[in-house]
Amino acid sequence: MKQPTNLPSAFKVAAEIDAALAQAGLAGPQVEREAIPMYLSMLHELIDGPETNVQLSELNKSNIAEFIVLWMTRKQVPVGLLVDTLTEQVNEVIELSRVHGTLQDFKRRELINLHRTIVDALQRQSVLLVKPQTKTS
Repeated sequence: MKQPTNLPSAFKVAAEIDAALAQAGLAGPQVEREAIPMYLSMLHELIDGPETNVQLSELNKSNIAEFIVLWMTRKQVPVGLLVDTLTEQVNEVIELSRVHGTLQDFKRRELINLHRTIVDALQRQSVLLVKPQTKTS
């Protein structure tokens, strides 16, 4: 069966999609497409600086909350503002993973659980920072 000449070929469509992804910064081997590593990368960009001195390769699901709490404490970032920022980032990761076709239900749940772990650690730390002040008052 012959294709109509006014429709682009599958290769042309794929090339246009690749070009659009590249233009948006979503193409290439350096771009992370899995939800958890993408979220860790975004968090690393947030906390990267001389006060944390942490490499992306050092971050993982078990230690990221510690680094975020340390960064928040040193920078004196309000916990509410940081939680809002992290929530925006996790939502962006979910969307990007969905676009890349790598978001499966169990990965989404794992990502949300990681996000909750970080938020819980931040809230515990904020309570600890407030308690000493109320004891002396």
